[in-house]
Amino acid sequence: MRLSLSIAAAGALDPWMDPSDTPMDRAQKLVGEMTLDEKILLLHGQGCGYTGGYGGIDRLGVPCFHLNDGPQGFRGDAGTSTSWPASLTVAAAWDPEAMRLWGAAMGDEFYRKGAHVQLGPGLCVARIPRNGRNFEYLSGEDPYLGYVLAKPVVEGIQSAGVVANAKHWVNNNQETDRGTISENVDERTQFEIYYPVFEGAIAGNVGSFMCSYNKVCQNCNATEIGKWSCENPDTLKVDLKERLGFKGFVMSDWGATHSTSINEGLDQEQPGSDYMAAKLKAMVESGEVTQEKVDDSAVRTLWPIFQVGLFDKPNNNTQSTNVTTEAHRQLAKDLSSQGTVLLKNDGVLPLKPEGPLNIAVIGSQAQLPVVHGGGSGEVIPSRVKDPLTSIRAWVGLPPLPAPINNCSNKAYETGVDFFNNDGQSELDATSVDECCQMCSARGDCVGFSYQTARKQCWMKSDTKNRVPNSEVISGVCKNTPVPGVDCNKDVCVHYSEGLDHAEAVALATAADVTLIFGATTSSEGSDRGDLTLGDTDSLIVDVAEAAGNKVVVIAVTPGALLTPWRDQVGAVLTPLMPGQEYGDAIAEVLFGTVNPGGKLPLTFPNAANEMEITKEQWPGVAGAAFYSEKLEVGYRWYAAHDVKPAYPFGHGLSYTSFEYANLVVSGRTVTVEVSNTGAREGQEVAQLYVKFPAEAGEPPMQLKGFSKVELKAGETQTATFTLDDRTFSIWDVTTHAWAVVPGTFQLMVGSSSGDIRVTANTTSSVVAYV
Repeated sequence: MRLSLSIAAAGALDPWMDPSDTPMDRAQKLVGEMTLDEKILLLHGQGCGYTGGYGGIDRLGVPCFHLNDGPQGFRGDAGTSTSWPASLTVAAAWDPEAMRLWGAAMGDEFYRKGAHVQLGPGLCVARIPRNGRNFEYLSGEDPYLGYVLAKPVVEGIQSAGVVANAKHWVNNNQETDRGTISENVDERTQFEIYYPVFEGAIAGNVGSFMCSYNKVCQNCNATEIGKWSCENPDTLKVDLKERLGFKGFVMSDWGATHSTSINEGLDQEQPGSDYMAAKLKAMVESGEVTQEKVDDSAVRTLWPIFQVGLFDKPNNNTQSTNVTTEAHRQLAKDLSSQGTVLLKNDGVLPLKPEGPLNIAVIGSQAQLPVVHGGGSGEVIPSRVKDPLTSIRAWVGLPPLPAPINNCSNKAYETGVDFFNNDGQSELDATSVDECCQMCSARGDCVGFSYQTARKQCWMKSDTKNRVPNSEVISGVCKNTPVPGVDCNKDVCVHYSEGLDHAEAVALATAADVTLIFGATTSSEGSDRGDLTLGDTDSLIVDVAEAAGNKVVVIAVTPGALLTPWRDQVGAVLTPLMPGQEYGDAIAEVLFGTVNPGGKLPLTFPNAANEMEITKEQWPGVAGAAFYSEKLEVGYRWYAAHDVKPAYPFGHGLSYTSFEYANLVVSGRTVTVEVSNTGAREGQEVAQLYVKFPAEAGEPPMQLKGFSKVELKAGETQTATFTLDDRTFSIWDVTTHAWAVVPGTFQLMVGSSSGDIRVTANTTSSVVAYV
């Protein structure tokens, strides 16, 4: 009996171990040696000590392959892997090479944790601004951006010997009712908006897909109910495997299998074996499922394993290993700063730390920041670099001393929950002692309730509504405020949590510059209640009324954000979801060591529900969410309805300035000159948008290319875009294929979807048709 993959690797005579064969040939040879029972072991879940697993065929030396969360890093023992910036933050760099580096670093950590499959990247296009998982998805609101960025992150992950998993297929565009909702979308919209990013992953040879919890109903009316995503032959069998040519395997999301749906296109049930084990075998024996179908699915589960080299170089690492490194922390910082977007700047930034300078730092998010969202995309870091400490360090000041508290006497109440919503906030904590310390560090925290099973620390402004709960330990914190002012020579940093608005206003009025830190977050399992910063919005208004353009707002957000105070402040920055190195990354941007070059991957609206989304569209009526907007998603809606948002898709300023000139169209190639007209080096993302002929029925503009250039002061470079058939095509629902639209197209190049600098016309006839 073979006991491990390493023994199989030593078996030179095994026909599937010939490295000169293709991965597909090797997978077919190995499956050819298996019994039906052994093949079925590849088609359902086994725990194996990780998030999930499959395999475990001792006779042939096939181990249990380990699957693990998540799309933004290895979710496991707290503090043993890197808590990277969110996918949305990395996407904001608009840089395929940054995506590749991120993917390779994540893959390296998964490999050294003993995982064979990373359950990521997350790819879905942001249809709904309040979707709770938008931070997990690298597409933002645009299919072309997602298409370009998906390929390198997949290649990066798989270069480390780990199979990537593209998720969630498909239309996982809301968390509200995600386990029951039918997403009703037409075929053309699927192929033009929601499928392209997954095509990008396929172009990167992604090994696996994950089908989603929701139902999908293609070409249905507003009230029809579709089939579960994991048993939908239209989306799985026809669209994904036949039309898009996906060669790997489709696993279900955890608990998303509702039947033995191998004939419909599902290859693997996760995390258990309710449908794809004994029931599958019975269906094979009865003839309802063919041996060929089982063989096809089994081969699909093994092809990516051979592709990434796991049979030739077995991975025997364990998940207890601490895999974060200084190099990865540095990369996390760089990705965070590169993905930070400068939304507004009236000259207040960058800061000049040589003095004299009086800085007011306001908001508890400067000291205890939100740096990631919740759910399967959450990674608990070994450390979080908070902005206040990093800003103080930048000007030569030590961290603030820890506050005095009463946690040392451990006077906790087991089985009691302060069950109220009064001024509460939640952070992860490894123990009740850590929760008490966290509460003590906050001026707004009077008591805490620690959920032991979930390791969640709920910090509250009072202890009202005491209820019994066996899984909760509660306590009361009393603290002595730490010193709030400190100076190094002629540079001072003053800190206020911002709970007392009058105190914050006084601090800001006396300062040369005021930095207000705010945050909102979201999580898998629920959509966002709104797009605001909560109480921080009123704090910003009060402070800005007194301090005006001396105020800089730094807003952490998992997606779109309302900024009603933007005209009252001097500058606005968003790192989106910045990851564990947030403090050092944002300090580099504030003080100008890093010139911000990030661009918004989604639109920031002027008002709540600016796109007039109806209940029928979201969250749905009578079990169905109807995609009546069709192609008008995100900035496409704004262009179609001639509405100017607060901050448009693709927007992002710099500490320098850029000019565009000489747009030239030559056959398939488009070039434009980009010049740095400012006084310092900077990066610009030149963006190409295309307007189709009116008869095509497309939105007025859509992204079809982008080029990131780095320019020294006074330098000019040529940004180049390559056109192809797809640039000028729409999805033809009659032929079920892409069709080039004849006629004249307008090419628009600029700094964002709302800042077009140069235009030209071309015709689709310039493209050599295949």
